[in-house]
Order: sequence, then C-alpha cells, then structure tokens
Amino acid sequence: MSNQGNGGPRSDRWCGMTPADRTLSTADVDDVFEVLSDWRRRAVCHYFVTGDRTAADVEALATVLSDRGDAGTVGASDTSPSTIRTQLREEHLPVLHRIGVIDYDERSGAVKYWGSPTVEKWLDHARAVTRRTDF
Repeated sequence: MSNQGNGGPRSDRWCGMTPADRTLSTADVDDVFEVLSDWRRRAVCHYFVTGDRTAADVEALATVLSDRGDAGTVGASDTSPSTIRTQLREEHLPVLHRIGVIDYDERSGAVKYWGSPTVEKWLDHARAVTRRTDF
C-alpha cells in the first residue's frame, strides 16, 4: 500500500481518485483497518495529518501520545512516555512501516510519513464516530 512511487496523497495525481482508481485490493483494505485498529496507530496518523507534518522521531511521537492518554481520551492503563515509546518501537511503528504508511528507521528512531488517502479518510470517519478529536 506504499504511496512512495506515485507522488503521494497530497499530489495532484491523487486528487479526486477513489480507492478503485488506485487499484486497492482487499489486502490493502485489510491493511487500512489494521492500521486503524489501535488508538496509538490512529494517533500517529492523526499527528501527521492534522499538523501537515511529514517527519518526526519516536521521542516526539511518544510525548504526543502520552499527553493524549493522560488527558483521558483513551482507555489505556499506562500512558507514560517510556511505555508509549516502547510500544511504538516494538509494535506500532513496524506495523505502519510494513503497510507503507511510514518509513521507520529503528536505529535512529526517525519516522517519515508517506500518507494514505484511504487511511486518512477512515481516520476522519473514526474521529466522527467516536466524537473525539484526539485518540
């Protein structure tokens, strides 16, 4: 589902395209829902989409997610930055990387967001359904 070779979701080439136009397969749809099935992955995508950012590091993401968790917007038991950082490194960023939404360098902790119009559309839907602005 990587968008790297086609200009990405904010390019003119993607504007107005439907998932069928981009030839998304069932596996791609499964990937979208895998991305959105956890609040931490939704929050990472939300961080990039709402701030129009394309790069961050694990430390910055862990801090943002920890702040959201501490605000009571998620039902997580431990939202300390160190716990979130570990969860991001070991599980959530590798999933986003495997699916092609981000590039994640495990050694440096650098995260590059490529975006996905389909993920972004369903992310908006998830926010509307849950009536939350943060995950």
